[in-house]
Amino acid sequence: MTSQIPLLFSADMILAAADQFSAATSDLIDAARDGEVKSFGNVGAGDTLTCAADGLRLLIEATDDNDDPDASVNQLHGALVRFLEDRT
Repeated sequence: MTSQIPLLFSADMILAAADQFSAATSDLIDAARDGEVKSFGNVGAGDTLTCAADGLRLLIEATDDNDDPDASVNQLHGALVRFLEDRT
């Protein structure tokens, strides 16, 4: 049986999450092609990690099912929010 995204989700949030993951993936591919992580580049400066964390936060919020709260997901979401607040 496959897991389905709840019917009540925000397509805009899903697209925003995909955009953040895409940016992070692009940064990682560029760093891999360069063969190094430069401290002033997106990966080395932490911008890529911030994009990935924000994408995960958006995905959790877009697929949150209030009828079946998952403590592990809630803890992860809270940690992501705190991490992102510290980055701004």
